Amino acid sequence: MVAGGVMFFVLFVFLMFVFVVYAVSLFVRRSFPDFEPGISVVIPAFNEEKNIAACLDSVFASDYAPDKIEVIVVDDGSTDSTVKIAKSYKSVKCVSAPHSGKAVALTVGAKAARHGFVLTIDADTFLEKECIRHLIKPLTDQYIGAVTGMCKVKNRSSLLGMFQNIEYHYNNLIKNSFSVVFNNGIWFFGALACYRKAALAKVGYFKPHTLAEDMDIVLELRKEGYRTYSVKDAVSFTIVPDTILGFYSQRSRWWLGTLQALVRNRQLFSLKSSPSVLFLYINQFWWSFYSFVSLPLIIYQVFYWLPYNSQSIASVFGYLFRWFSLAGPTYVVYKVPQWGLSYYSFFGVLGGLISAFMILSSIRLFKDKLHIRNLFALFFYFPYTIVINLVTFISLLRFRSLRTRFFIK
Repeated sequence: MVAGGVMFFVLFVFLMFVFVVYAVSLFVRRSFPDFEPGISVVIPAFNEEKNIAACLDSVFASDYAPDKIEVIVVDDGSTDSTVKIAKSYKSVKCVSAPHSGKAVALTVGAKAARHGFVLTIDADTFLEKECIRHLIKPLTDQYIGAVTGMCKVKNRSSLLGMFQNIEYHYNNLIKNSFSVVFNNGIWFFGALACYRKAALAKVGYFKPHTLAEDMDIVLELRKEGYRTYSVKDAVSFTIVPDTILGFYSQRSRWWLGTLQALVRNRQLFSLKSSPSVLFLYINQFWWSFYSFVSLPLIIYQVFYWLPYNSQSIASVFGYLFRWFSLAGPTYVVYKVPQWGLSYYSFFGVLGGLISAFMILSSIRLFKDKLHIRNLFALFFYFPYTIVINLVTFISLLRFRSLRTRFFIK
């Protein structure tokens, strides 16, 4: 019980810190002047015949000046019709490379770029009309070396897509909050990013040493004195995994790759570093540790109180329903006059309610609707976090067998 109390407290501290950053961000205003330089759009692609046309169409539908956009598709050894489709666009430059992974493909594309700013897009990511125009603005600040936009989920009708949809909103809210408050980004997603080519050259471009080349490159940029920034109004849609196996494969690469990047650039973990950088390190290693202890603690907590709620099948069902849904924190608040406040109810319940409030805020901030799918995913979000922690736990156990060069979609 003591260990569970400590976990509840630490989780509460994490959530409160993020909540405070979000609250402060509501009162901070940052703006950047209009900026419309030449941009080279680099799209690495490996067997993306299903998505490459829609991706290219979204780029050409942008409201950015067409004569200032160069589009480069880097074929990473595709065996399908990806190259044929890309070449059907007369203004697209196609570059081929042996199948060596995303980091190598990005480097090939960045070196071939003729403009001073390199915008990278995953082939299964699609831009909103004003995305490029908003994304480039912070690069008017010479100390910002890279910017990333906000990704929303395109295929959100499946069960897994519903949960990932609100997770992406939640993460976007946190990214935006840290950028606004500390003028320095936290998480960085290469599915939609723009870099100074000179800064990329300075750090030796993208390297295949980790499973998350996007996090690795921005940490290297930070070592060179550059900041990063997340742009709220630069929005894209991406296709997320809709199977458990695909979800596991993607999240394993993301989590392990970020840990690799953090370890490779561990000299950044210093009290002199930006709060965004410090939080990134603490957050990643804390949740790695938590993935090992969370499931046993949850199982223990569930079975500890189960005898007090096992009078009938209905009471057992109601107890489990409350445990694994937002009904639980709401029920405890309702029962406070009868039960009183305890250490567990205060930190555990308040933490759950803060998370729910921030998710609701993120849905509103990124102009989604409170339709039945989003409400369902919010109501049962806790079991989804258990799945994420389980994926992290298994990934860490299998780390050695997963140390392969992946092409990250």
